[in-house]
Amino acid sequence: MRILAMGAHPDDVELFCAGTLAHYVRQGAHVTVAIFTNGELGSRTLSPEETAAVREREALRAVGVLGAELLWLGAPDGFLFDTPDTRREAVDVVRRSRPDVIFAHHPGDYHPDHRAVSQLASAARLLAREPSLPSPHPATDRVAPLFYMDTLLGTNGGTPDVWVDITETMEAKEAMLSEHLSQNDARRQRKGADFVDLTKQQAEYRGQQVGVRYAEAFTCAPSHPATSALDLTPAGDDVRLPLCATPR
Repeated sequence: MRILAMGAHPDDVELFCAGTLAHYVRQGAHVTVAIFTNGELGSRTLSPEETAAVREREALRAVGVLGAELLWLGAPDGFLFDTPDTRREAVDVVRRSRPDVIFAHHPGDYHPDHRAVSQLASAARLLAREPSLPSPHPATDRVAPLFYMDTLLGTNGGTPDVWVDITETMEAKEAMLSEHLSQNDARRQRKGADFVDLTKQQAEYRGQQVGVRYAEAFTCAPSHPATSALDLTPAGDDVRLPLCATPR
């Protein structure tokens, strides 16, 4: 399998779906992480240029934990929009990675960059199949199923459709997040706890909903072609995920 995770900022993918990505990697899947902005607003002490450089290095180390591929698009942090240019870039990301499954931000997420990525992913998975749209990479032969990631603290996203037990891969998720040193340091100074602590709390919360220690939650994209939980492991593939029963 080939998996694509589309995030707005460095560390977004780690926060919301790294445990699930680790399950795929353990079973031989190829994972691509596409980061749309350079994260230049992520420091109150460094210049935007310095911050962007630091965050790209951190993102490379983080995906290296899984042996995943990083696509760094470098759009300005805080000013990502679904424009003709960014939509073409998103199409090219899909064509280049040729995913069987796509993960992206929830359309109701709190951050405007997150919502932009959600729109871009929804459009790109359809347009990537159109051969009349020029691109450095050939058109795909299918529309990949799209799953929306959880939102920060599980708010703004409604009720998820599917939970993945990440108890066995939580260590990999934490290791990836730990590589984002600048963001963890900044959050400790502001909040007294870092993003590793935050993601563990969220994974525990989602796990409690379905009776496991740690879980990640996702919402199936409802727009045509609609996605279902079965699309996480397409028919005919040997990859299997530890899906949890939907809470009553």
